[in-house]
Amino acid sequence: MTTSNETTERKLTRNDLYKLGIRSIAMQSGFSFERMQAPGFTMSMLPTFEKLYGDSKEDMAEFMTYNMEFMNTEMHMGTFLMGLILSMEEKHEDRKLIAGIRNGLFGPLAGLGDAIFWFTLLPISAAICCSLAQNGSPLGPILYMLIWGFSAISRIWFAELGYNLGSKFIDKISENTKYVTEAAGILGTMVVGGLIPSYVSLAFSDELVFGIGGTTVQSVFDGVLPNMLPLALVFFIYWLFKKKVNVIAIILGIIAFGILMSFLGWM
Repeated sequence: MTTSNETTERKLTRNDLYKLGIRSIAMQSGFSFERMQAPGFTMSMLPTFEKLYGDSKEDMAEFMTYNMEFMNTEMHMGTFLMGLILSMEEKHEDRKLIAGIRNGLFGPLAGLGDAIFWFTLLPISAAICCSLAQNGSPLGPILYMLIWGFSAISRIWFAELGYNLGSKFIDKISENTKYVTEAAGILGTMVVGGLIPSYVSLAFSDELVFGIGGTTVQSVFDGVLPNMLPLALVFFIYWLFKKKVNVIAIILGIIAFGILMSFLGWM
């Protein structure tokens, strides 16, 4: 095959990349325990690669050989990586270099994609939409489906981004990955923290009062800081995690505490 790095005229159109993004939605359907996402990853790119190299059996064999190696990454980032690989193929980069970039990037890209989509977008969208649904609003499930429908279609833009960046991506990702990951983590923590009062319920019973004046114990805590007890419980559990307390022990402790407080009539 040609290994020249000369600038070549682009053969792939925006419509080709659009189709690539749509095909990549089914990437997980070709899952294999031996190669993980590699079968679906390769399948998604085949029609586009055929446009670049036609019926060349030698090129197709080389392309499938390195792309059928083990692959396991976040799905949106997988589409991005497809665009990157095809861009380098179109420029006739050396395939050993392309295979090395593919194998070296799918792990770091998985961390970046997980931070954005599964550790930030998923809990935030699920929390907001579940809150709407709990209040009886049909907007909850509808909004959730719209968000994740858009997330699936967004792979079209990830394919375009990877293709347009090409080999320049290596420098860009090394400069910006840290900041993107940190920003996504901060946003997720803020939103989930703000939802603590909606999902953690802890309050003293109205029957638990001080002897003088009949002031309830709960009203005292509310006077200091509303939802103080749920917040304290979350921080206490977080402290236990930091101390590496067994998760099962924490769950059983919460259950035992709830049963005891209910039996005593305090909560």
